[in-house]
Amino acid sequence: MKTCLALLFFLAGTGTLRAGPADAKIKQLAAAPGIRNASWGLSVRDVQTGKAVAERNPSLNLVPASIMKVLVAAAALDKFGPGRTFPTGLYYDGKIDNGFLNGNVYVKGSGDPSLGSQLLKDAAPLYEVFRGWAAALKAAGINVINGAVVGDETAFESVQPGSWAWEDIGNYYAAQPSALTVNDGLYKLFFKPAEQEGGEAAVLRTEPYIDGLKFENGMKTGPAGSGDNGYIFAFPGQYQAVLRGSIPKGPAEFAIKGALPDPALFAAQSFSYYLAKAGINSNKKARKGAMPAGALRLAEAPAVPLKSVVRVTNKRSFNLYAELLLRQLGGGSPSAGAAAVKAFLAGAGVDVSELDVEDACGLSSRDTAKAETFTALLRAVYKKSYFPEFYDSLVFPGDPDATGHVRGLGKGTQLEKNLRLKSGSLNGVRSYTGYLRTKKGRTLAFTSIMNNYSASGSAIDKAHEELLLALYGGY
Repeated sequence: MKTCLALLFFLAGTGTLRAGPADAKIKQLAAAPGIRNASWGLSVRDVQTGKAVAERNPSLNLVPASIMKVLVAAAALDKFGPGRTFPTGLYYDGKIDNGFLNGNVYVKGSGDPSLGSQLLKDAAPLYEVFRGWAAALKAAGINVINGAVVGDETAFESVQPGSWAWEDIGNYYAAQPSALTVNDGLYKLFFKPAEQEGGEAAVLRTEPYIDGLKFENGMKTGPAGSGDNGYIFAFPGQYQAVLRGSIPKGPAEFAIKGALPDPALFAAQSFSYYLAKAGINSNKKARKGAMPAGALRLAEAPAVPLKSVVRVTNKRSFNLYAELLLRQLGGGSPSAGAAAVKAFLAGAGVDVSELDVEDACGLSSRDTAKAETFTALLRAVYKKSYFPEFYDSLVFPGDPDATGHVRGLGKGTQLEKNLRLKSGSLNGVRSYTGYLRTKKGRTLAFTSIMNNYSASGSAIDKAHEELLLALYGGY
């Protein structure tokens, strides 16, 4: 389960089919090799009337993968509004005496993912944030810190779900959802591939540099063009990582992405290093901890609006952002966030009696949901004031801001200007959910989830493109 992307499908024995123009295509796909023995849930409804246009096992409980993100994104937009921000604050305690701060400086996180982000286009570069904070310290008369720079992530329960797989932990897509997230929770690890296939790939460096991080290197060189098949095994807070898998032969260097071992500590260390270069020294090592009551605020980092976070969450299927949103919904608690998501859905008239929200991003194989759950949610969001922001976060054919195979679905067809969707994938899981404007001008909300298929992922993509084209032309 290298990614949490989610495309759509599940086939299960016989299911209920609504008669209609797409009926023949659904029957054909359900009987296709590689699909016939899978479990498939399909739900398609007219967003205006609620009429079922096409169905197959719409109430079957399935593993949904990354389309879980749309539930959390919609709940966050509904609770906070598209313009809400969650700024990171700079504080200090103690007394200032002749340029000396006899106390600590605190970087207090509130779950903003934009600090040092490379994914959010309107995020300020980290060096600009640090430059502003350094200026704020100097303006307050602080030239020396008789204490430490402290990173505070206590606003959230900053731990990964226990149901995530060991092979995922340590990689960027399973990063720790810290209230003091920085640099998108990740680092790049660069290798020099061997000249021969099967040779050891040499570790070159990390970007950014992470103090104390060591590697037990078992990374091999695979065939040219084989892509990123490397894994980083490391527990949160662990600075000894194990490298396994392969990278492709050919390029002078090749990078994979890992999860920062301790985001809050990294943020504190990075700012402390910057201050030293700016002439403000600390006499204690940077650390993480809780900011005491009564600390005084010096500055805030500019934070991006929620709509920008939701856009990246869905278009890039970025797991970390979804997990941060879940904790925002729960006041820092992921379990309370899951309860908030279910309460939002129930308030929108969605049946949540069997919905299992184990995480926000869909990486957990213990998430279970029905196709009709997502379709009902899409119909409810269609009538909300924040629908334009939600719709904009979904992927369209050829979308330059999206990642993964879903970008190509429908490209060069009549779907190009009429389809918006979120997809997902795990091993044996494909899912899709979104909106389709038909040839006759109707808008359909659709969801397809498939588990335990044996066809290739590209074949499942093609099958869904054909199904969506049938829906487009028939309604």
